[in-house]
Amino acid sequence: MIHASIRMKFAPETLSEVREILCAMMERTAVCPGCLGCNVYEDLLDAGSVLLDEWWKTQADLDRHLRSDLYRRVILVMEMAVKKPEIKFSEITKTTGMETLRNSRFGPSPRPGC
Repeated sequence: MIHASIRMKFAPETLSEVREILCAMMERTAVCPGCLGCNVYEDLLDAGSVLLDEWWKTQADLDRHLRSDLYRRVILVMEMAVKKPEIKFSEITKTTGMETLRNSRFGPSPRPGC
């Protein structure tokens, strides 16, 4: 699984256009082959900061998306940013959930039958 994120900072007068472009793009991205999820977030503590967050099944799925005409909209939005975007691509090999929180706070639970 591949996690792709882009954190961008925009001038207040461009935020409305940025929201419109990214939200329309996310609706179309969500149905692309290999897309496991995509979201756009605004930072409540840092006005004008936007995070584009995508999850892809394989590197090939992400590569296809990055080469797509649809992704040109992301590049357009990045060019609208007032400072250099922070771009990260991370390969995720393992994901855990509540058990990690529980184990960290209380220690591993005993195995059944032990």
